[in-house]
Amino acid sequence: MNEKLSFALVIALGVLVAPVALLAHHGSAIYDESKAVMVKGVVTDWVWANPHCLLEFDVKDDKGNSVHWSAEVSNPPDMIARGWSRKMFKPGDTVDIWMIVAKNGEPVGRIARIMVNGKTFEGMGRVPGEATSK
Repeated sequence: MNEKLSFALVIALGVLVAPVALLAHHGSAIYDESKAVMVKGVVTDWVWANPHCLLEFDVKDDKGNSVHWSAEVSNPPDMIARGWSRKMFKPGDTVDIWMIVAKNGEPVGRIARIMVNGKTFEGMGRVPGEATSK
């Protein structure tokens, strides 16, 4: 009986702990949610995968140096619902990106909006500082 009780206890704890671990993954503490940064970049890679799609791109800094950025959006099903696709970016594409960037100054962010090939797509969340529609 003790073996069955121990096994049931382990399963119950696992079921309780798993959702907490999943929620921890989706924290946004890394980002400065108070403002958006807009950059013009050149796509180097587009990763269409779970749990987040990832856009890699290069941006010229104020001194003309190339800085490699990485910015995330949600998973493929969420992005399909926003009009995004697996083939919407290719290396060499020029993009305008509105991002929520990392607080620590690293070149990473979360895409709020992007313009590619003359089309604008919404990313994750709103662009801070813009009025919200009611």
